Amino acid sequence: MSTTAISIRLDSDIKEQFDKLCKEFGISTNAAFNLFARTVVREKAIPFTITLSSNVNGIRAQEALNRIQALSAQEDHEWTDEEIDQLIANHRKH
Repeated sequence: MSTTAISIRLDSDIKEQFDKLCKEFGISTNAAFNLFARTVVREKAIPFTITLSSNVNGIRAQEALNRIQALSAQEDHEWTDEEIDQLIANHRKH
């Protein structure tokens, strides 16, 4: 699969906050946008949110974040449909 670069404009404060949250999630900003875009296309909707949470759902959310972090650590990782489906399914259980 070939890739292409895109350019987006964000308010500088939002970008700074987004970058900081991505770092807390353990993923790159690029990986976050790729995950978002692939999921939106697949679901034809904005299907989920990723939050830092200390509630009961945060335990399962942490499992999903751990998986995302492991996959994102592989610089050339391309998300498979099965991986995206599993992340969405795990999120929807909450």
